[in-house]
Amino acid sequence: MKLKILLALMISSSLYAQKSLSVDELIKIALQNSPDIKLSKLDVDISKEHIRMAKGYYLPYINLTAQGGKEWSKLKHQPRGDIDILSGSIGASQLIYDFGKTQNNISGYIQEELASKAYMYQKISDKILQVKQAYYEILKAKEILKVQEKNLKLQQNQLYRAKKYLKAGIRTIIDVSDAKVRVQMAKQSLNNAKYNIEILYTKLENILGINLSKKRYDIYKPKLDITHISTRLPKLHQSLINLEKFAYKHRHIIKSYSHLIQKAKAKVSAIDGEYYPDISLQANHNISHIDKSMITSLPQEQSHISINMKWDIFNGFQTDAKKQEAKLNLLKAHMQKQNIHLAIKEEVTNAYIALKQSFDNVKLNEKILKSTQEKYNQAQKRYINGLNDFIELQNAQQDYINSLSQLANSYYDYFIAMALLDHAIGR
Repeated sequence: MKLKILLALMISSSLYAQKSLSVDELIKIALQNSPDIKLSKLDVDISKEHIRMAKGYYLPYINLTAQGGKEWSKLKHQPRGDIDILSGSIGASQLIYDFGKTQNNISGYIQEELASKAYMYQKISDKILQVKQAYYEILKAKEILKVQEKNLKLQQNQLYRAKKYLKAGIRTIIDVSDAKVRVQMAKQSLNNAKYNIEILYTKLENILGINLSKKRYDIYKPKLDITHISTRLPKLHQSLINLEKFAYKHRHIIKSYSHLIQKAKAKVSAIDGEYYPDISLQANHNISHIDKSMITSLPQEQSHISINMKWDIFNGFQTDAKKQEAKLNLLKAHMQKQNIHLAIKEEVTNAYIALKQSFDNVKLNEKILKSTQEKYNQAQKRYINGLNDFIELQNAQQDYINSLSQLANSYYDYFIAMALLDHAIGR
């Protein structure tokens, strides 16, 4: 039995080791484990308790008290008297009417809960964007790593060729020395690319909120074919105006501030109720164990029921100050929502422009790559035939490598720009 369990664990571990995580799987991990998402959920839970607390004012207050002991007293020219004390009481009070204070407080906390939920959904949207950005940055870094591996291979081939030409007496020793330097520089660039991937993985794990051993997982990387790469990019078919309208309707941060405005309005109405009295019903019942010497002068049981009214006619202008503060908070909430509208408009516009720019960059870098590749091929032929020097060949090769890197950068920058736009409009 133990052998079967161990075998099952080994198989499951082996399967997990082979798993490449897609962006959707990474998002799921982040939403389950990220501390800031959990914190926003706790804020929602706290706001629910605020509602329970506010609703409690509609329920009766019941209290139970008890006391036991001994009392000594002495009157002049009288012997000292000892009295045993043992008594208990139960009381209850019930709010009847408070001119909307409790109801408006409840309404305000309900809006607070809705605002907290909207804010939580906004944090989820922010987290999705962070995961997408980190994911595409890793894909970009992996593609740059491939470019640097290709660069090293080209430099090593060039060193081999320079040595052959030197041995044949076609080229000088300076070509070999220069080629050796270029090989070392290519190794350094490759090494830096590897370290950059390590840094990006660490950043991703921080976003996910969990430490995933890289021996057990990898990031899924679709195969990238640079041939006509711009034609395979997802296109944007909506206008900027429609995107802005979509954002105003779907961004959770706007919904959050809309609920905060309603909460502020409810607070003003609740404070209005403080200008009027609270009316409540109160009842008490007392039971006492009476000492024999006092049985004729103190009651063994006593009850009362009454309707009470508490009205703070003047409290040093505290209610006026609280109402003014609530009105200012309401005005502040309106202005904050206006600022959010302006910020979202700018965010959507910038993301829209960045997406168009990224698309144009991909198309331009395609053309640049084609030109630099042709130039490099021509430079190789000229070098073989002795028509140019090593520097011209290296410049053409470096232009080719740079164009490969630029195309990879611009390609994944397009997907990052698309993620930024989706986040900006709340999609």
